[in-house]
Amino acid sequence: MKRWLDVVRIRVAWMLACLLWSGTFLFIRIGVSDVGPFTFAAARLVIALLVLGPLVVARREWVAWTRDDVRAVMGAGLLLLGANYALVYWGARHVPSGLMAILLATTPIVALGLGAVLGKETITARKVAAMSLGFLGVVAIVGTEATAPGAGGLHGAAAVLASTCCVAGAYVWMKGRTGRVPPLSMATLQSGSGLIVLAGLALIHEGSPLDARWSASALGALAYLGWAGSVVAFWLNYWLLARMDTSAMLMMGVAEVPIAVSLGAVILGERLPPGTWLGAACIVASVWLGPLQRVNSPATTTPARPSSTDPPTR
Repeated sequence: MKRWLDVVRIRVAWMLACLLWSGTFLFIRIGVSDVGPFTFAAARLVIALLVLGPLVVARREWVAWTRDDVRAVMGAGLLLLGANYALVYWGARHVPSGLMAILLATTPIVALGLGAVLGKETITARKVAAMSLGFLGVVAIVGTEATAPGAGGLHGAAAVLASTCCVAGAYVWMKGRTGRVPPLSMATLQSGSGLIVLAGLALIHEGSPLDARWSASALGALAYLGWAGSVVAFWLNYWLLARMDTSAMLMMGVAEVPIAVSLGAVILGERLPPGTWLGAACIVASVWLGPLQRVNSPATTTPARPSSTDPPTR
């Protein structure tokens, strides 16, 4: 009975995280329409830190941190929230929100390939077929963007695709290390390291955040992203990562695609060309064919303190 309840709890958390992430593409697109992409992304992390920081201090989670744990978590944060956000938010100025969701859905396939190279994923014929389908989907989308007027769409799509490597790399790196630092602390530390990257880019390329055009729509988008898309969704992501395979957890990107495309079409009037739909079909099929969900044993979900027998890289 307890095992069944654990599975239900994990499934519900997965669906909630999926719903929260589905709305982020729309709100990112709305926000960067008025505010510089690096400034807007940095502001999102500032809000997250203002909420998460006091909670971590109040719960005294920082007492159990070690220097190695902090270095590993914050190092992954440079990729996950620094480089990734910089690429996605910049790309959002040039591509529709629905296309962003489609391109980011390739992340599980990238994670499969990276995991195989690092010896953390077993590659089978089925997974090879999945990665091939995903590659064909990307080619179809990039080809469509390459034939569109102007180079902005192609550059934006390339930036979003590059961000998937950052996400996959961060998750593969953190898999097996999530038990060392509680999810709340992990989200806080990585928000801090990501903010360093984004704030630097914002100051260099966009100037003072006080000079940005903070419209009502941009502030509303920031409120959603700062709370639902940062605090709640990040915590759910790390909670799930300790209980599911890396590629399985990232499968939520497939479910996000139809929701995100629908939101973009209804609210922003976005329309995607036939080539993009063909690429989307290939990508969705590739993720369903490749990564398979597997729930880990509940016994592995208890955070562990560092041990002298643990590998140095942990």
